[in-house]
Amino acid sequence: MNIFAKTFTHFSGWTGTLIILAALFSAGCASTDRPASASFAAVVIPNKTAEQIQKAAVSVFQENGWQALTLADGSQGFEREATEREVREYAGFVGAHEGAKVNMRVVIHIEPKNAGADWLSCKAYAVANPGQGIFETTTALFGWKSGPYQTLLNQVAARLATAKPTP
Repeated sequence: MNIFAKTFTHFSGWTGTLIILAALFSAGCASTDRPASASFAAVVIPNKTAEQIQKAAVSVFQENGWQALTLADGSQGFEREATEREVREYAGFVGAHEGAKVNMRVVIHIEPKNAGADWLSCKAYAVANPGQGIFETTTALFGWKSGPYQTLLNQVAARLATAKPTP
């Protein structure tokens, strides 16, 4: 019997299942140095002021079809109309057929990481029936949908990396 077969049969019962689960849960998360607000998409921006980071973020998001907005709590956000697929996903087939409106909203946060760097993070939401009072529903996007938003934040970081450093 080869070594793989011996190992597999040894770990195929309850003992093996418990060992594998224990290994998975004890491994932890690789991003424990991130603040809670950076759990969706985030980048570290070194040697820039919060104002420079915000200006670059506004520029990148607007170039990619997002409209800048200031939210009720004073935070910076961006919004765009949802694609047809996103409308079906968040308003359902009937809602999409009936012409329900869905907007995608991104809220950015700038937080200090250490003396010379800041976190630029964002969270994304689907807003069904925007502006319709009690009928407006906001759904947070899951972390596995963060790819396009991470790309936008990476563009912000790249733009700031090529800019002159602050004194």
